[in-house]
Amino acid sequence: MPISSQHRNFMVRGVLYMLAMCIPIIISQVWNKPEVALLGALGALFALFIAPRYSPLPRVLCIGAGGLLVCIAASVGVLTQGNNNLALIPLVLFSWLAALPRPDQAYLSLVVKNMSAAALLTHFGMANSLAAAELFMAGLAFGALLSVLGIQFGSGQGDGASPFEEFKAFKSGAMNDYLFGMAVPLTVLVCTLAARGLNFSHPAWVGLTVLFVMHSNGATELRRIRDRALGTVLGVIAAAPAVFSIPTPLPLAIAIGLAALFIPYAQAGHYMLFSFIITFIVLLLIDLAMLNAGGDISLLSWRLLDTILACGGVLISNMILRLIERKRSHK
Repeated sequence: MPISSQHRNFMVRGVLYMLAMCIPIIISQVWNKPEVALLGALGALFALFIAPRYSPLPRVLCIGAGGLLVCIAASVGVLTQGNNNLALIPLVLFSWLAALPRPDQAYLSLVVKNMSAAALLTHFGMANSLAAAELFMAGLAFGALLSVLGIQFGSGQGDGASPFEEFKAFKSGAMNDYLFGMAVPLTVLVCTLAARGLNFSHPAWVGLTVLFVMHSNGATELRRIRDRALGTVLGVIAAAPAVFSIPTPLPLAIAIGLAALFIPYAQAGHYMLFSFIITFIVLLLIDLAMLNAGGDISLLSWRLLDTILACGGVLISNMILRLIERKRSHK
């Protein structure tokens, strides 16, 4: 029985994601540089996420542009180091910008969300050097190479707007409703300040979680928000046994690679599974990069609390949006 084009697409892209995770991990072990596993893998993952499924040149150009914007945002995080109040400014600003693109403008939204993540990581000193930027860009280049190679093996072509068309439409005023555009940064700010008031270890992580959970696609559909929130929480819970009980890199790498295989399937509308996989992978990558320092055990419980608070904030925010939309429709 022949394999359908959709299944072939899922299989090829799944292998690409697996290679994007495993190759940087292997290099990090050979060179004994754990930061390669985290920054290189995240760079490759970002490249595959934002890669437009068109011909090679648009893929490479759009991936490169996105990577440069993320590195520029990372430099903003360096400027805010030592001042958590100042760090709120880029976090809220990027949150507002990420909320503006419509659901069919995924490239723009993903790039801005990752710009926010980069600014936050450098603010906390996790990747605040030129070497870190070089590792991320190397991973980005590797991801771009994988994306182009995937064309030859049937990774499929996109049927939506290209990033160039997205940007043109965005400039012409094609963007989300102003209400959602304001709801996202307000939710980010309120949740971050709440975490600070509750003495969370890194309150801005809560705001960042809000940014990635609160999507414009189905913003008022509580089922989708519920799925994303539950997937994120379950991802933290699933990562806990590995973080607590696995002190060697090989089992962690295998778990990351196997999870990465299912990313393309999860991207096809399976919101809970996608949130689960990405949360699981990122937490294990961080733990892998920190094995020499005892792993990520001390921070895992905080990440669970961060996630619960952020997802609760997203649910409340979307319930309010839902009520406002109902009142609008009755007028």
